[in-house]
Amino acid sequence: MEKENTTKRKILPSIIFILELYVLPMQFYLFYEGSGFTFLSTTVRFFSFFTILTNSIVFLWSALFLFGGKSNIKSFFSKCATITAITVYILIVGIVFNLLLRSVAHLEGQHRIVSEIFHTVVPVLFFVYWLLYVNPEKISFKVISFWLIYPIIYMIYTLCHGMLTNFYPYPFVDVTKIGLEKAIINGFFVLVAFVVLSCILIFISNKRSKNGS
Repeated sequence: MEKENTTKRKILPSIIFILELYVLPMQFYLFYEGSGFTFLSTTVRFFSFFTILTNSIVFLWSALFLFGGKSNIKSFFSKCATITAITVYILIVGIVFNLLLRSVAHLEGQHRIVSEIFHTVVPVLFFVYWLLYVNPEKISFKVISFWLIYPIIYMIYTLCHGMLTNFYPYPFVDVTKIGLEKAIINGFFVLVAFVVLSCILIFISNKRSKNGS
């Protein structure tokens, strides 16, 4: 019975691992092929997308889950709080794209397939895994301040990198088109979304932990 449960727990991480193993290299190839930039410049711009960074984190998590053995880093990525934070990040990827960017993203062929996996399939699968298989624990709401470090650093990097190169990965932070003030305001509202979603998931985890489910 225990072996059967372990096998079930591996199904979603395995699917996520395979999907990420396909879409991350494919997205880089598509980006590089159509960019006209050098390999180094393409790499920098590729990892300037929050979508890419967060899906890379999800890929790392799935790889550690499946092949990490008993390493310390796997133990860290196996903690309820860590997985919950990653769930927040990947759900924000999906929410922001589907609410703000889908209408302006006119994608076809492989571009569309990769985008759907990044922004819809993986967020849904990861959330389902968190909901079904992560043992709920009591998480302090104070950890949200630590969870925000990643998106805050990303926002600062995006604005600074953009001012130097005029490259902005998302239209709602494109200073050249909407101005610095509007970009900062938009970034602030995205951070608010992080806080709200973090509160919701922490509340769910704490409630389930209290109920022993």
